[in-house]
Amino acid sequence: MPEYDVIIVGTGHAGAFMAYELGSKGKKVLLLEAGPATPRHREDYMESFYLAGFKSPESPYPPDANNNQPRKTNAPHPTIQQLVFGWDNPAISYLTYTPGSLPFGSTYLKLAGGTGNHWQGTTLRMSKNDFMLRRKYQHGLDWPIAQDELDNHYAKVEAFMGVAGSTAEQLAARDDIPPDYQFPMPPIPLSLSDKYIKARLDGEPLTNEDYFTNQKTVVTKTPQARNSVPYDNRRVCHGNTNCVPICPIQAKYDAAYALGKALATGSVTVKYKTVVDKITVGEDGKISGLHYLTYDDISVPAKSGQTGQGTAVGTVFVLAASAIENARILLNSPWKTDLTVANSSDQVGRNLMDHATYLAWGLMPVNAPAYSYRGPLATSGIESLRDGPFRSTRASWRLELGNEGWNWAKGEPYAIGPDFLYGTNHGGLNNGGPNGSAQVLGNKNLLKTLNGYLTRQFRIAFLVEQDAEQTNRVQLSPTETDNLGIPRPLITYNLSDYTRKGFVSAKLATTEFMSRVGAQEYTQFDAGNAKQFTCDGESFNYYGAGHVCGTHVMGASHQASVVNYHQQSWDHSNLYIVGCGSMPSISSQNPTLTMLAITSMTVDHILTRV
Repeated sequence: MPEYDVIIVGTGHAGAFMAYELGSKGKKVLLLEAGPATPRHREDYMESFYLAGFKSPESPYPPDANNNQPRKTNAPHPTIQQLVFGWDNPAISYLTYTPGSLPFGSTYLKLAGGTGNHWQGTTLRMSKNDFMLRRKYQHGLDWPIAQDELDNHYAKVEAFMGVAGSTAEQLAARDDIPPDYQFPMPPIPLSLSDKYIKARLDGEPLTNEDYFTNQKTVVTKTPQARNSVPYDNRRVCHGNTNCVPICPIQAKYDAAYALGKALATGSVTVKYKTVVDKITVGEDGKISGLHYLTYDDISVPAKSGQTGQGTAVGTVFVLAASAIENARILLNSPWKTDLTVANSSDQVGRNLMDHATYLAWGLMPVNAPAYSYRGPLATSGIESLRDGPFRSTRASWRLELGNEGWNWAKGEPYAIGPDFLYGTNHGGLNNGGPNGSAQVLGNKNLLKTLNGYLTRQFRIAFLVEQDAEQTNRVQLSPTETDNLGIPRPLITYNLSDYTRKGFVSAKLATTEFMSRVGAQEYTQFDAGNAKQFTCDGESFNYYGAGHVCGTHVMGASHQASVVNYHQQSWDHSNLYIVGCGSMPSISSQNPTLTMLAITSMTVDHILTRV
C-alpha cells in the first residue's frame, strides 16, 4: 500500500488549500515544491523587497529577480524584469516564444506558497453568464458547472481565507451572491479618492451606444482576503499599500499562511527543491508515480545542478503547479505512441488566457486631492458594467480603482525623476507629463510642487476578458532547457478581436470617467513597448494582471477538454489537474476565489476515494 494517500505538485493557492483540507481529515499528503521553503522570518523577504532597485511582484522572493539567466537556474520562473529587458531573448526570458507571438504579460513564482505569496487579495465571484459565455454570447467556452453549484464552495473558501466584504454592496451592482449571505468580515473602507469618484460616477450609464448597453455605473467596496477586523490569528490591515508583492504584517491571506496551517495538521509533508519533470503511467492507464529531480543551489547562476532523482508513489496524484507549469509537466510525460499524459484530446497547453489590462492615469483637481498610498492597493471597483448584451461583440471588463498613485507601470520615474525635476528645460523631456514648465525645481519649491502632484495621482485598471482560443498555447521548447535539463515553455500568444474591442471600450470609458471626475488624464502608450497591438486604427499597450488561466480546461466532453467537472483527468482516473488552468473562461473578475471554489469541489471528490 502506498505511503501517501495524495501527492500534490505545488504549494500555491490550490496545493496548500488542498493539503490543509485533506490533512485535516487525516489523509497522508505529500507536497512536492520546485522552489525553496519559506524563510524562518518574514523579514528576510521584506529586506529583499526594500533593497531591490527594481521593485516588481517577484522582488522579495528567491531567486534574485534581477538575474535573468534561465539557462543557468535550477527552478527558473518568469519575471517582470524579463518582460522589460528581453522577453523574446531566451538567454534572458524563461518563457520562449514562437515567431509572431505577442509577449505573455504575466508572471508566477516557484517557492513555498507560489504565486499566492504576491497576489493582491481581490476575491470576486463569477456571475451566472460567465459560466456560459459560449451559449449566451457565442464566444469562448462554457463551463460544465452552473454558478449556483459553487455557492457553498465560495462561502467555504471565503471563510477559510477570511474575506472582508458587503453583500448589499455587491448586490447593488450584480446578482451573483445569495441575498442572505454574510461575508466573514465587514468590508475594507473606501479610500478618499474612492469616495470622491463614487460621488461623481454613480448612477449614470456610459453614453457610447456602440460599446455600452445602458448599465448604470456603481462604485462598490471590493471583497478581499484582508482583515478588516482580527481574524484567524492575523492582524488588521494597516494600509501599507505594498500588498503586491508582500503584506509586511500578513493581514492579507496568502498561500504560505495556508501551507503553515496544512503542516500543522501533522498529516502533511513537504519536499522542497524538488522539481517534477514527468509523470509515469501503469499498464492499467492509471498514474503510477511522479518522477522528480532535486537540487540544492537556488542562486543565479546556480553553482551546482541536479543532486538526485526519485519517483513519488501514492494513490491519488494532483498537479497544482500553475497553468503553464502543469502543461509543461504533462507535455514532457510520454504515455502512448505520439501521446502525452492526459492529452488524448490534444487540449493540454491550449486556451492560455490572462486579463490583458488597460491602464489609465490621471490627476485629480487641485481642490480634490486623492491622497493615495493610504490603505490597500485597491479598495473599490466598478462591477456593474461587467455583463450585458455588449458581450456578443466585445470583451467584458471590470474596473479597479487604484490607491497607489501612478505606481503600476507608469512608476516613480515619471513622478519624481529627472524629467520631472527639470521640466522641459535643461535636458528634461517631461516624459511623465506633469511638469511641462521650463523651471528647474529645488528646495521648498520642489517639495511643494511634488506634494501638489503626488497627492492628486490616481490610476484605474480595466481587467479585460480574454476568450479561450486554441491557438494561444503552451508547448515545449525544442532547444531551450533550464539548468536541470528540463525543456522550458514555448508560448504562442495573441489577443482576439473580441478582446481588442474591449480595449477600445475601455479607452472610451476612461475619457468619460475622467471628464465626470474633473481629472486631467495622463494615459500614454509607449511606442517601444512590445506589449502593444492595434484595433480600429488605434494603438494600445496591454499589461498582465498575473492571472494565468487555461491550458487544461474542464468540460463536459472528453474530446474537447482535459479534465471533467471534478478536475479529474479524462484519461487517468487517479490524476487531478487543478488550478486556474482548468477554467474554460476567465470573465473579468480576479480568478483566485473561483479557482479555490472549484478546488474545494475537487477535494470533496478525492475524499470519496481515499
